[in-house]
Amino acid sequence: MAIDPNNLSKTATLTFAEEFDDFTPWNGTTGLDTVGAPQWSTKIHATGTMPYNDELQYYVAASDGAAGGTAGLPDPFHVSDGLLTITAAPAAPGIRDAIEGQAYTSGMLNTAHTFSQTYGYFEIRAQLPAAQGMWPAFWMLPADGSWPPELDVMEMVGGAPNILRNTVHSQVSGGHRVDATHYLDESNVAVPDMTSGFHTYGVDWEPDTITWYYDGQPTFQAATPADLNTPMYLIADLAVGGAWAGDPDGTNPAQMTIDYIRGYASAPDAARDDTFHFRDARTGDDLYTTSASERDYIAQNLPSYTEEGVAWAAPAASPDTVDVFRFVDTRTGEHFYTASVAERDHVAAMLPSFHAEGVAFQAYADPALAGIDALTVQRFVETATGAHHYTAGAADTAAFTQAQAGGAWVHEGAAFTVLAPSSPPPDLW
Repeated sequence: MAIDPNNLSKTATLTFAEEFDDFTPWNGTTGLDTVGAPQWSTKIHATGTMPYNDELQYYVAASDGAAGGTAGLPDPFHVSDGLLTITAAPAAPGIRDAIEGQAYTSGMLNTAHTFSQTYGYFEIRAQLPAAQGMWPAFWMLPADGSWPPELDVMEMVGGAPNILRNTVHSQVSGGHRVDATHYLDESNVAVPDMTSGFHTYGVDWEPDTITWYYDGQPTFQAATPADLNTPMYLIADLAVGGAWAGDPDGTNPAQMTIDYIRGYASAPDAARDDTFHFRDARTGDDLYTTSASERDYIAQNLPSYTEEGVAWAAPAASPDTVDVFRFVDTRTGEHFYTASVAERDHVAAMLPSFHAEGVAFQAYADPALAGIDALTVQRFVETATGAHHYTAGAADTAAFTQAQAGGAWVHEGAAFTVLAPSSPPPDLW
């Protein structure tokens, strides 16, 4: 099931969280790596400096920059009030020999030792530096050390603070061909200034699709390459210069400040009950039930009722749901549904021909709790007969409204919110 970054509590399970209440570099057991991970041991320097990109930074290991570390190397990492700041700064001439001749020092974090995952939603909340030549990124590499694939959740170059780069690299056909074993699918998305305050950058990596997000809004979607199917670890860094970012235009330090980095896995599908829809061919009455025994009884004993399939899925009872009550009009046989306790009491008190049949199924107390599978049921009443009709979802509502244009049906509004069907309609009897 796809993950909704705006409804993570219902669609995902937290699997990794670095909140930066403190900062613990990798110590052989726990913590974040601040030096190169598997791919970098063969392709680039152990620190993560990337000469083939013509980058200008040297990634200082936390152990080298902290007190007691290698003399003279500045510490690029600072934690305060739950925020981690990575600083990229011009290197003093006296330390150039210790940093492989690079012109800047900076920092990089990764989870190669502590966390990797296949599929899920991964998000960083950060404020990016407003400086020419800076290249902040949040990205993912395979835990087995291979490359490609690579999944770039966020990249920005300082000279273009309104352009968010979303990219997936692969060894299989798809997107733009770089060479015989390297393809990429990418999008450069115009967004509000990423250097003005904190923003979230996320990606929902599913077996079939990859969807990128900025502040909870989708920015790009691509098909998942066939080789993007093994665990990947997370990386956040502040690179400097290079053929893409260009040279810095000043000597002042630049900072990337990170509030958190989190990973999620898809939550198991919420418990739900298929709601079967029957229609009385004589009266047009709609009857809905989640009871398998009632479904069987109707099919066997009420020949005028035809099963229309699964109308929606009712959520399992929980603190987030409310009862949907069912009444039957003993004069006409019409069934009536309401999630309103006040309306239930009114019908029971004022409409003696309506017999209460109890709770039919559950619906969400707050439509937002249904997440990306939300299905809002609308209720219509025919003024001539008092009969009611229910439409499930926008398409069904639009079709019914168009078909009844100019007729006696009045839209009474949203009746309740349930879930989209979890299974295809059953075979008709």
